Amino acid sequence: MTDWAPLDDNPPQSKSRPASDRRFRIEQWSEIAFDGREEWAIKRVLPRVGLAAIFGKPGSFKSFIVSHIGLSIALGWDWAGRRVHQAPVVIIAAEAAAGLRKRKAGFQIAHPNLPDDVPFMMIPTAPNLGAEKGDLAALVSAIDAARVAPGLLVLDTLAATLGGNDENGAGMTAFVANAGALAERFNCLVLVVHHTGLGDDRRMRGHSSLLGALDAAILCERVEGDIAATLTLAKLKDDTSDVKLIARLDRIVIGHDEDGDEISTLVVDSVEDATDAAPKARAPVVPPSQRLFMEVTSQAIDELGETFRPFPTGPLVRAVSDEIVRERYYTRIAEKPKEGDTAKKLADRQRQAFNSAIKKNLDAKRLVAGERNGGRVLWLP
Repeated sequence: MTDWAPLDDNPPQSKSRPASDRRFRIEQWSEIAFDGREEWAIKRVLPRVGLAAIFGKPGSFKSFIVSHIGLSIALGWDWAGRRVHQAPVVIIAAEAAAGLRKRKAGFQIAHPNLPDDVPFMMIPTAPNLGAEKGDLAALVSAIDAARVAPGLLVLDTLAATLGGNDENGAGMTAFVANAGALAERFNCLVLVVHHTGLGDDRRMRGHSSLLGALDAAILCERVEGDIAATLTLAKLKDDTSDVKLIARLDRIVIGHDEDGDEISTLVVDSVEDATDAAPKARAPVVPPSQRLFMEVTSQAIDELGETFRPFPTGPLVRAVSDEIVRERYYTRIAEKPKEGDTAKKLADRQRQAFNSAIKKNLDAKRLVAGERNGGRVLWLP
């Protein structure tokens, strides 16, 4: 004989019975439903809701790649050939807000036709999430006050948002709880940028409670001798984690300092599936900023080019004046005045962008320059 009995379907009502807490509403079998459209932030790489981390050694391009992930989600662009769930993005640049400002400038040069209202936002201050009574409430209040409903919230980096607390003990436990609370509060993905341990460059640093709480973990490793990184999906809850990608980056000149020296940053140019086969000779990748210049030049040659023989014993070529290319390039890059800009400053930025693009394409031998009728002309080799 069992020592329990089924609950009475019609229990007697009691005036002292407490009101039910709506947080713990019971869902009946018929109500338990799954919507596949709501599962992924990046299909089979990052879940739409939960806690994830990208981790690696210093200098492995983690922050550049996370910025690219955030911009892809904010813009609704496929990432690594995979569908994304478009949503507003908030990055807490706790460690290097200046670096994110440079990456944004580089991304605008690489993608000159971006909309003005990209839902991509930055908080340049490090909150303390490594203590039970840290800055969680203040952070939530600030995001609410901005009327933002983030689909992706990036914490860059975990160490900078610990508030000086111990990542091998109570500090990490509090961080995991606070990061999880953020994910639950905004029904979003919280993506943490973290470092590897000193003794194991394939394992996250700190208390193991972090790995246990993660829905996804991506190991980022720099490719030796290249501006690239491999991305290995080390963990993906409720799915297989056999994804391995390679991200290639491009150096973008974003301006010049008072001495005329270039100021540059890195922008992710492509992310694609990696293979376990021996590396093959890779066709040269034309960075986005240089592709735009070559596209403008090719169109100008097709429409307004003239045929001539640049060298007495050489072949005929079809070339166009660099001034025609310059005018068209300025129109395509659509440089807009910044606050406090003068007409001269705007013209200087356009000129620098043009000169940088033409030099890089000449150096890469994608373009040839010569003289005709006292002016410079350009043609394809």
